[in-house]
Amino acid sequence: MSMRLNFFTPTKKPVGYDTGTDGRRTRLYDKPRTPWRAYRNPALLAARQTRTVQARIAGINPADLTRRINQIQLRLIEVSRGKTKAMAANRHLDMTPLEPSIRRLQTTQ
Repeated sequence: MSMRLNFFTPTKKPVGYDTGTDGRRTRLYDKPRTPWRAYRNPALLAARQTRTVQARIAGINPADLTRRINQIQLRLIEVSRGKTKAMAANRHLDMTPLEPSIRRLQTTQ
């Protein structure tokens, strides 16, 4: 998960506020960047460290990484199914709203 989030998932960070013509404040954001691109700084990392990380990124296939994460999530769902049903029964919880999400995960294999 951390490799996908740090190297392949762009995020926006708030940088301030602006007041529009109608007097309403709106939040301003920077351009979407992956955490790696946002914090890559020659003052913080030696050139050797940057090259090492770049080589690691080059060896990662984002689609394969996502498929592997999904496989692990499915395995976790299978392992915890019995415990989850027992807990839901003991606490009188309705797990029906979660079923579509679980089915969606199972079909993305």
